[in-house]
Amino acid sequence: MPGVDITTITRTGPVAQNLAPSGQLFMAGMAERGSTTAPVLIRGLADFVAKFGQRVSYSHLYDNIATFFEEGGAQAYVIRVVGPSATKGTISVNDRQTVGEPSLKFDAKSAGAWSGDVDVVVSDLSGGVTQVAVVYSGTTVETFTGSTVADIIEAFNDSEYLTVSDLASDGVAPANKPAVGTYNVSAGTDDRSNITDTHYTAALALFNIAYGSGAVAIPGVGSTVHAALIAHAAANRRVALLSETETASQATLESTADGLNSEFAGLFAPWVQIASPTGTRYTSPEGYVAAVRNRAHTEVGPWRAPAGQIAVARSVIGLKYEYTRDESNELDAAKVNVIRYINNSVRLYGWRSLSDDTANYALLTGRDLLNFVVVAAEAKLEQFVFQTIDGKGHLLAAIGGTLTGVLEPIRAAGGVFEKYDAAGDLVDPGYIVETGSTVNTLENLANNEVKARVSLRPSPTAAMISVTIVKVGLLSNL
Repeated sequence: MPGVDITTITRTGPVAQNLAPSGQLFMAGMAERGSTTAPVLIRGLADFVAKFGQRVSYSHLYDNIATFFEEGGAQAYVIRVVGPSATKGTISVNDRQTVGEPSLKFDAKSAGAWSGDVDVVVSDLSGGVTQVAVVYSGTTVETFTGSTVADIIEAFNDSEYLTVSDLASDGVAPANKPAVGTYNVSAGTDDRSNITDTHYTAALALFNIAYGSGAVAIPGVGSTVHAALIAHAAANRRVALLSETETASQATLESTADGLNSEFAGLFAPWVQIASPTGTRYTSPEGYVAAVRNRAHTEVGPWRAPAGQIAVARSVIGLKYEYTRDESNELDAAKVNVIRYINNSVRLYGWRSLSDDTANYALLTGRDLLNFVVVAAEAKLEQFVFQTIDGKGHLLAAIGGTLTGVLEPIRAAGGVFEKYDAAGDLVDPGYIVETGSTVNTLENLANNEVKARVSLRPSPTAAMISVTIVKVGLLSNL
């Protein structure tokens, strides 16, 4: 019937105010607009919308980023992927001479059809000042002012939408300024139908090692990008979050996992159901998984598996498939991490790696902890580069003490497993740092090289709790 129909939903918003850098997310995918040449730091969905636009039906990037922040994620780096023939929209504006000549050229900041909804509105203010407004989809999103062509060009350095170049009008100022009027920028194209795995791989390469450790994903694409994600994670001290297609069967998931062998990656299923103002929809699970991983890193540390109670969903409202207990056990045995309903709540209920070396890397926490230690040690040891190697071993001792300073807080928090003998005496604290003559010979010191060796025993995870309940007769002793 006629009238106004308003639907409301509840959004929790980001809750992880303190960032554990190792808990950050790296994500590549298609978007309405945005950078294709450098990762953009995002600290909330509003940031994503400002930089990459609203949700588009052909990509799961928006939904995954939204889920990541709704579920407690704190920081993400995002890069947009476009096809090889992507183009940027443009418009050239004439000057104010009687016979107008080109004054300024306005180019869309990024490729895509979105620029067809952009208007450049030129108007004059008092005192010889010209205002240039950027209007996107009927809303003024930016305004810049200047008294000269050079002023206007400089002001547009801060634009999120357009770049401006001087077309060198020969008009005498102020006649060389752009003429008053409204000018529509042409539509570009993202050429998304021609995006291949090669383009996703190139996008991953932009998340270089300098950005630090974290989780990396290409949401919603499926198995064709798994190899690229695993290679990237192994080369950049990260863990790759993998998923299959929305309707992948149990057999497909098990087959995919069986074909992969890496301690740097995990496979997650099923897809998750999320809410929006227009209804509910399913999206791939990487954003949710990355968020609960960030919770674990922030609240405890990288040695804490982000599964079980800590992974109780805050915004995910359902699952594409509800695996039975037997199906979940079969998937877990096949190295697939299942998201399940447990005690009436959605939660991640597995943290298996895809490694065949189950003695060392059955869970992703093994690689996550090592990545954390490597990145922290590298940052702390930078101060010793080019210091003098003294004969009394002061530099070696300082390096050893610094590495101990990295590991001791992990031990104190339970991240490494201390070893005790039968008498209850400490054998080792779960780690050993060596910088003495056992690892540093006179030969390598003479070659201006200092070595250190760190051995650590990551704490195991209570992935299975087994309880035996014994019935005792009324007249028997317990």
